[in-house]
Amino acid sequence: MANSLWTIEEFTCPGCSMNYTATREEHAEPHSGQFKCSICSGVVHSWSGKHHFFSWSAVKTKPPVFGRRWAGVGW
Repeated sequence: MANSLWTIEEFTCPGCSMNYTATREEHAEPHSGQFKCSICSGVVHSWSGKHHFFSWSAVKTKPPVFGRRWAGVGW
């Protein structure tokens, strides 16, 4: 039975550096599991204890825009 304590945690894949978030839920009984990267299939996080992780999602970051530093500047 969960005690409804949820936190969102961030993880980084050690293989390809892809960032993920997951929700951690505390439980009265022990749980174990692991999450694998959707890009390189490496193990991002494994756990064992009175908690469980769910709702894994990739963190969408905005890529850098090259050559736009002076865009809109009237010379």
